[in-house]
Amino acid sequence: MRELIKDDGVAFERRERHGAKDLVNSLLNYGYSILYARIWQAVLRRKLNPTTSIIHVPQSGKPTFVYDIIELFRAQAVDRVVISLVQKKEPLALRDGRLDSNTKKLLVQNLAERINRYEKYRGVECRLCDIINFQVKEIADYIDSGAKYKPYIAKW
Repeated sequence: MRELIKDDGVAFERRERHGAKDLVNSLLNYGYSILYARIWQAVLRRKLNPTTSIIHVPQSGKPTFVYDIIELFRAQAVDRVVISLVQKKEPLALRDGRLDSNTKKLLVQNLAERINRYEKYRGVECRLCDIINFQVKEIADYIDSGAKYKPYIAKW
């Protein structure tokens, strides 16, 4: 990501999860929190345990299975939007170390557009939010019955 935005006048050294004070990490963190909520809903809808992870180390009280699934969608749903906003020189700002309200509104609007955008999935045009639900269903089917699971592979 640093390479993609290095010429866009925004300082970004490395990924900061908790307590980020820079613009890019704050945008990513806010966007990921929205995506976490969507994936968590899909997991609960399929009656899967959000704390029983496969990739991430289990942590008491943490939805590590949600963390596993978000890896399939993080770049497409959030990173892509943040990079686009920065490269388009959209009016993005921090106030007191947090995203200002106009920046949050712009990010949420762009994330919603991205999540509701259609793309090819298994030969059919689907919204990204539907692809998330299809993937969680396929994971649940794999867990329940050993049905074949084919992960979502996005085109950039």
